[in-house]
Amino acid sequence: MKRMLVIYPNNFLQGAMGTNNRIAQLVQLFKEIGFEIDFFSFENWSSDSNFKNFNTQNKDSIIHKLFLFDFKCNDDGNHHSGLVGRILQKVRNRLKKKEPKKYLHDWAPAKVQDYFSDILSKNNYDVIAMFYTYLATLFENRDIHAKKVYFMEDSMFLQQYSWSTNSLERHNLLGMLLNEELTRMRVFDEVFCISNDERIMYEKLTGKDMHFLPHLLPESFAPVATPIEKRRWDVYFIGFNNPFNVEGLAWFLREVYPNLDKNLRIVLVGSATNQIEVSYVNIDIIPFAPDLDEIYNNVKVAICPMFRGTGMKIKVVEAMAKGLPVVCNERGVDGLPDKTLCGCLVTQNAQEFARYINELCSNVDFYVKQSAAILDYYRKVFDRNKYKKMLENLI
Repeated sequence: MKRMLVIYPNNFLQGAMGTNNRIAQLVQLFKEIGFEIDFFSFENWSSDSNFKNFNTQNKDSIIHKLFLFDFKCNDDGNHHSGLVGRILQKVRNRLKKKEPKKYLHDWAPAKVQDYFSDILSKNNYDVIAMFYTYLATLFENRDIHAKKVYFMEDSMFLQQYSWSTNSLERHNLLGMLLNEELTRMRVFDEVFCISNDERIMYEKLTGKDMHFLPHLLPESFAPVATPIEKRRWDVYFIGFNNPFNVEGLAWFLREVYPNLDKNLRIVLVGSATNQIEVSYVNIDIIPFAPDLDEIYNNVKVAICPMFRGTGMKIKVVEAMAKGLPVVCNERGVDGLPDKTLCGCLVTQNAQEFARYINELCSNVDFYVKQSAAILDYYRKVFDRNKYKKMLENLI
């Protein structure tokens, strides 16, 4: 059996956000192809991720070995101790001062590098899979015989650029970030992009062939069977607590909600709801839902209000697979090969956004038409077996 090391900073088995669901499905594909999979991740990486229930979550043994680095460990708590440790730390500090400044985030400082070295010294891998170029510095100055594969879930230079609020910094930063990301991407043998938009852009920038690999769901992720008139909610939103989801949800409540039929029943799911300070008579808020199927089977319309971000919106793909019409802003169809025939209703205008929702919830014929269009597009573009064969051939 071939062996793979997956490097990803969160516990993808706990779900709770779209990227975790994406990684979980990819790892399942790797297992089906025939890989034994080890997992290198970080404890105390973020408040949204923990490994307290990992053994239960991994009851099907999808992960063979877990290598967990405590990210709270500071530089003085490296894996060397005593005099040798202090000497090594001094040498590193001096070398670090001589290194050119890094603009793109680097999530692999010396202590993480040491831990990674220890993993490689005790294990042989055929493939090492990574999901953020912020961790690509793990491969610097190493003779690694495994195939290095990058799964681009987001354009990291664009993400980091969009986070910056300093106008002067933004002016000077963009080129530096792009250059560093392209440099880090050169270490990989194969690159798979969840976004077809980003695949095209990065191919042009690097001159290197890349592969479109959209979010793929199991066949069991079937269209909603509950009759429309028996579903509990009319409108559905899901999002974890990142700035783009919070911003989009705030826009929806401020600009769109006042234009909606007040008889509509709305459910907002995920940690993005933590910042909602106003109660609404017809809105249910569920900060965490352990069983999303229960919600999917009881909603009519999915919304994706979002003005920033990269990659592909997992929530949109999942709604498509369920046959749920989607109303979104332009960022909601990012990554899809075709923006106009995907079945989504796309607008930047709050009044039109509301009008689409009202029409879907009041006009059964319009609803059925949009549901059929979005499901048809999903079945054409998100062919799991097709992309499984592509992965078998390339990794």
